[in-house]
Amino acid sequence: MRLNSSSGLGAKLAACSLLIGGLAGCSAIGGAPAPFPTEHYAVQVQDRPDEVALAVHGDGLSTAQQAALADFAGRWRDAGHGAVVLKTPADSTDPEKAKSMAYAVQSQLEALGVPPERIQLAAYQAGGPGSPVVASFLRLTAAIPDCGGGWDNLSSTFSNEPYKHFGCSLTANIATQVADPRDFVSPPGLAPADNVRRQTVLGKYREGKLTAAEKDDQASGAVSTAVK
Repeated sequence: MRLNSSSGLGAKLAACSLLIGGLAGCSAIGGAPAPFPTEHYAVQVQDRPDEVALAVHGDGLSTAQQAALADFAGRWRDAGHGAVVLKTPADSTDPEKAKSMAYAVQSQLEALGVPPERIQLAAYQAGGPGSPVVASFLRLTAAIPDCGGGWDNLSSTFSNEPYKHFGCSLTANIATQVADPRDFVSPPGLAPADNVRRQTVLGKYREGKLTAAEKDDQASGAVSTAVK
């Protein structure tokens, strides 16, 4: 097939055909470019249940259960913010006691800062007596790739290609260090601007004054001589 060498595309294809083996620029013509090696290990975010099971007591929540719910509510504030589901065993030997336990859990969660509209009551088939009341929510977690096995021979460099695990450790480190996996899905919102500070700086600028903070003794870098 002949190509019009005067066109931009024809000129590019003609130049690429002269190169042995082809280059990355040639492979991108007429199609999507090949992914960068580190993109093979992009961080994957998954929904996973976080739950706490509480044995049904006739006299309400025990001290240990209150502590467990406090930890649970803390995890919800840090990584959840979705619905908290309270599941009561539908086949309990004492349904009224199980419901009373669920209401006690609901009241405790509300006291710990979980809004009432975020708490949902449900039932589940436990399949046996003595089944607990379960509180759960879905939290986003970053899936950390396994970089421990299947490595190439790093001393074999004749092909000048990236090794199979190239980028795996970097992605695993990032997935481990990011506090909120939701940041991988969408960037967090910006904090509101400090308008008071802005007006202060603009006022100094209009008056011809120094806008930076004044340097004090602690910022001088001098070694203190107070301790003998």
